[in-house]
Amino acid sequence: MTLPPKLLIVDDGDRYAEMALQFMRGYRYATRCTLPGPCWTCPRRQGCTLTHAHDAIELDQALAQHDDVDVVLLDVAFDLPPERLLPSSEPDQEKRRRFEGLAILAHLRKRHPALSVILMTSKEDLAYEDAASALEVDEYVTLAGSDAFDARAVGLLVERIWARRPRASLGDAYEWGKGTAMSRLKREATVLARTSLPLLILGETGAGKSALAEQVIHPASGRKGPFLAVDLSALPSNLVAAELFGTVRGAFSGALDRPGRFERAHGGTLFLDEIGNLPADVQRLLLLALEGGRITRLGESLPRQVDVRLVAATNTALAMAVKAGTFRADLYARLNPSAKVSLPPLRERLDDIPALMTHFLQRAFRAGSHRTLLEDYAKAHGLPPSLPVSLEMGKVSNARNAISFVWAPRIQPALRAHAWPGNLRELDHLTVTTAVFALADALQAIETERAPGGNPCWIPIPARLIHELLKSPLEPGGVCAGSGTEWTPAATLHDWVTGIEHTLLANLFKETGGDFQAMAARLLTGSPARNARRVRLRFNQLGLRVRAGRGRSK
Repeated sequence: MTLPPKLLIVDDGDRYAEMALQFMRGYRYATRCTLPGPCWTCPRRQGCTLTHAHDAIELDQALAQHDDVDVVLLDVAFDLPPERLLPSSEPDQEKRRRFEGLAILAHLRKRHPALSVILMTSKEDLAYEDAASALEVDEYVTLAGSDAFDARAVGLLVERIWARRPRASLGDAYEWGKGTAMSRLKREATVLARTSLPLLILGETGAGKSALAEQVIHPASGRKGPFLAVDLSALPSNLVAAELFGTVRGAFSGALDRPGRFERAHGGTLFLDEIGNLPADVQRLLLLALEGGRITRLGESLPRQVDVRLVAATNTALAMAVKAGTFRADLYARLNPSAKVSLPPLRERLDDIPALMTHFLQRAFRAGSHRTLLEDYAKAHGLPPSLPVSLEMGKVSNARNAISFVWAPRIQPALRAHAWPGNLRELDHLTVTTAVFALADALQAIETERAPGGNPCWIPIPARLIHELLKSPLEPGGVCAGSGTEWTPAATLHDWVTGIEHTLLANLFKETGGDFQAMAARLLTGSPARNARRVRLRFNQLGLRVRAGRGRSK
């Protein structure tokens, strides 16, 4: 049997507590009392001094006593003496009392960022709402003064929060971190995933949009069909419609009877990455598909019914594209921008870096060639081949229950100072590349029979390697991803960027002997076999030619 939510009331008076105990008896309550509850059945209820939290100190006491609180019901104004208010530089004591609830909310967010909070007040004040939004309160309610009505309003908000709580198994493959913004995004994504409306994900390149769609939104939707992803930036504009909606034989030269991604995703989720790149003619077709739930293959006149949940992502401002006339306003409205989710860039969640690195490390060494390398190292040292991996930032132990990749403590300031233009993708590359290089060096040392002593479960990460990978290729004299070529100024920014990309791909083509799969493994995350086509397409778009490149490499 599932227990009902446990609520903690924080109010300087007794009105909200009395209201809840009279009209909201379907919930459990966290108090500082040691007697068995609930309060309305307690023989000492008559004349009892209610033991909910009346200030920030009592709030901390109650949370220390109850580690399973689900929702905090927090008043805004607290009529308390100055010594019971949280420290503040505000000299006006009346103003401090008026906004004490917001100070307590900030206090809560620092110590318990994932804890849901409903802010309650009996006064209409925009200043409360603005401050509450800045502190990312879960819900905000202005009470009317009628206990029965107010209890219903608060109870419905509690149920709203409870319905969108993360399930225990939801998003286990996705590393959320511990920040307030990601905790809020997790709650939003889980409730929005259960609707049938299109969902828009905003975020910079490499912020984790596709992972959020595949690992969280699709599983939480409850759909039994497949998850399919399309990177619209990797498709030539004249092929996008055929890829999405399918073709019939004879629709154009070389066309075959082939279902598009919409048909193949029937009953599941279709993820359109970089939807801002969608050509104008395909925008109209997509709008028709979203409005009617039907698509028509190219060259066919009869529509086909499809049941697809659409999730779209972009790293551009679609609202600006609408104003510029490059994106349809009606399609933008259909994408439900009011319910969008926004992924913060890595530079705004620096405290999550160690957890993210651990996540990337464990994922990389779970299977495949990296796991084989790890098992070879373990075998060479007589260690169990099933040992997991861990990440240590300067602290090591003599335990032998995991292979620990050890980063020097002085590296941490460099990680926090780095701009992370590639976001999670860049951090993933840094973490896995340094670990694989260090592990390969350690295995080589064993084979030369000159391996140093000490605990073989320690794999120190060379600081020089870290700094080289952290160094931006955009710095003067910087090296473009192993190409060995320095960049030079150009007439326009577009020419400058294109020149770097042209040189990078040309030199990488030579280094790999024209192997596009090897190039994809160096440049992109995911399956090299699947990404090879994207790399080759960009290679051709830059005016590079396979025969010429291979001829020069010889």
